[in-house]
Amino acid sequence: MKHASEKLAEPFVRLFWKAQIGVLRSCPPVCGVVTGLSMGAANSPGLWKKTLCQLAAQMPRAVLEHGRNRHDKRVVLSRVSFAITARCTLNCDQCAAHIPDLKEHKDILFDDLNRDIRALLACVDYIYIVYLSGGETLLHQNLDQLVRLCAESGKVGSVNVLTNGTIIPDAKTLAALREVNAVVRISKYEPILQPGVAQLKQVLKHNGIRYTHESGAAWNDMGSSDRLREGSAKRRFSVCVNQLCVICYYGKLHLCGESAYLMREGLIPDCEEDYINLSDVSPVEFRVQWRRLLKKRVISACSYCLGDTYKTPKVPVAVQVKRRDPNC
Repeated sequence: MKHASEKLAEPFVRLFWKAQIGVLRSCPPVCGVVTGLSMGAANSPGLWKKTLCQLAAQMPRAVLEHGRNRHDKRVVLSRVSFAITARCTLNCDQCAAHIPDLKEHKDILFDDLNRDIRALLACVDYIYIVYLSGGETLLHQNLDQLVRLCAESGKVGSVNVLTNGTIIPDAKTLAALREVNAVVRISKYEPILQPGVAQLKQVLKHNGIRYTHESGAAWNDMGSSDRLREGSAKRRFSVCVNQLCVICYYGKLHLCGESAYLMREGLIPDCEEDYINLSDVSPVEFRVQWRRLLKKRVISACSYCLGDTYKTPKVPVAVQVKRRDPNC
């Protein structure tokens, strides 16, 4: 049961969450600054004071930049993730990419990713941060080409590669990461799951590649997708941080990963109103559909998901479960 003080504080907590999500969602430059600074602060609580000072210093410029973008009617995204593979060296319970639930574990073909990345970049004026994610991203054999593809357009502020810390990049990938000044974001798990993470960090450092080894005491319990969730989906969406995590998955741009993965796998009904099909949209049409997405106050996936909110139950990080397919 909740204490009386918690019940009294809940409306104010909710208001705070709605306000910060509203600001970050409506002002991409601010979201880009916050995301970039939080990568460093996540490694040490002692850095938060310095990070807040940096944020305060950069905020005026971000707000002015946002004003110019609006005046010039530019389409600017704070961050976009391209899921490039469903192969992984781990099989984690409550995986954000639903790896244990997938029917197939394979890379998305380079030609398809090349088409999707180019299609999105042709429709937008700028993306502050592009994430390449998985599965285990470093398993994709064309990762070096994908990293360069994102950076060469001049429309991407920073390329970030997500990894679980179990793979050492090959020489061609290291060269590409160094060339575009990419950031490698290493998830922090139990040492038994990452026996080679020290070597990975040493290799990255030796090659002059920026990296973070992110902490995380717990994951969110997103719930099971096989039944509708209790409570208001609209209410959950209003305080869910996942709506800031735009993702492109098999050519469709979704507001969050849950929507992308669950619809692709047929775990929830497909809803064309909840995404943009990049294979069938012109830059002009994209602008219209993007504005429509930003005005949404709920998406269909919210009815099956507990979201990433201040109320979401927590579960242990990276608990390993048995693989469905022994060949993946």
